[in-house]
Amino acid sequence: MTATHYSYDFADQVQPVELDSYYWLNGQRLSRAFCRALRASLADLLDIVMAVYAADRRSPRSFKGAVAGHRRFSVRIGVRNPRLWSAGEMVERLQDLLYWLSEDEWSLHFVQRLAAPSVAESENFLFQMPPRDPVTVSLFSGGLDSLAGLAAHAPKGSGGSRVLVSGYTNNRLRHQQRAQVDLVRAAWGHSEAFEHTPEVHHVAVPFGIRKPIEHQEEKSQRTRSLVFLTLGVVTALQGGTDTLWVYENGVGALNLPMNETQLGMDNSRGVHPRSLVLAEDLVNMALEQSVRIRNPFLFSTKAQMCNALTDSGFADAVSYTVSCDGFPQRMHNQPSQCGRCTSCILRRQSLQASGLAQHDQGYRYDVLRPQTIRDECHLYDFEAMRGQMHKIGRCLATDDPWRSLCASFPELARTHAELVVRRELGDRTSIGDGMVDLYRNYAWEWGWSIDALIQAA
Repeated sequence: MTATHYSYDFADQVQPVELDSYYWLNGQRLSRAFCRALRASLADLLDIVMAVYAADRRSPRSFKGAVAGHRRFSVRIGVRNPRLWSAGEMVERLQDLLYWLSEDEWSLHFVQRLAAPSVAESENFLFQMPPRDPVTVSLFSGGLDSLAGLAAHAPKGSGGSRVLVSGYTNNRLRHQQRAQVDLVRAAWGHSEAFEHTPEVHHVAVPFGIRKPIEHQEEKSQRTRSLVFLTLGVVTALQGGTDTLWVYENGVGALNLPMNETQLGMDNSRGVHPRSLVLAEDLVNMALEQSVRIRNPFLFSTKAQMCNALTDSGFADAVSYTVSCDGFPQRMHNQPSQCGRCTSCILRRQSLQASGLAQHDQGYRYDVLRPQTIRDECHLYDFEAMRGQMHKIGRCLATDDPWRSLCASFPELARTHAELVVRRELGDRTSIGDGMVDLYRNYAWEWGWSIDALIQAA
């Protein structure tokens, strides 16, 4: 049996994508943020990732047969510079990135775009309004990591500008993001850590797909992360800097499989080190300039990142953060986060370990009180996480923890080798030691914080 095949043509339209298309993205939020029209290469990059995202969303996986879950795509995309995007090495890099993110086969065909330039490309500005130097641009998802990373990565002394980049597909998430930004501005406005209060710019970009009524969607959305990374890169370049910062704890970024039943597509790789490397290489080739995508917290646990929230004055913003994989729950008079997915469980554990549990909001299910759970499948993720922790604990208890971790989780060895080649996070020994320390700290935090939560329940 072969993989499920899907074919899409995003090149047959003559209207700009924001007017009538399979997908939409408000590019004017990017051009007007600093009064600078988008250049053609950035507009092409946005169109390509949105076309890929639309194809991904509209194509349900089939889990029947020997190739369960795998899909094959044939996608035709209109771009402004088809010669650039059709070059062999360019196509290969894009396909490698998409395969890594989704574990699907992608056949991409680029043709001349028919639509007129979008408003974001064509509108004229009398003056540009660049942010005040030094400029730091980071993704701001509305999640706990992006808030904690902002607190931990805040420059001391000088003010400059902090540009926070958000993408959103519903107004509920937009509200959560905006509330956090308001609290960040207030906290930094009263902080004595800065000689000059940093300017906080929030670039929030709505996007989505248009689908037929009652059309079944693919829920995994493995290419969604590429939309966020692209929004961040474009905003960084619009703001005059060549670096995008991504704040994600190391446990979530590496995202080791919970057990042997998980297929590669079951694990999100949106901020995995390899994803950032592949995305950075693709962008550098497409834009013909150097752009860096960095995660400074690869060797930090979520709880360690959260430790900075109290000193920064951001603790009150914790209740507005979103971690749930199924947010919002859309149940009347029920909490907006489920409490049973791995993201919710890691959130609870981390806030307990960092002493911020009192700032957490409620959950629809409390998996730490199994007697209240009626459907045993709701306990699956918690039991899988607990099983993974036992496996990690056994590796850490050996005479050679690094070798044991690599034997149990082979993907760690591959990631380690790729990071060593990049020479950005240290040498072979320091990177290996960093990963061992990451999981040692995580195991210790998990042990006592979960026990404390169970006793409190």
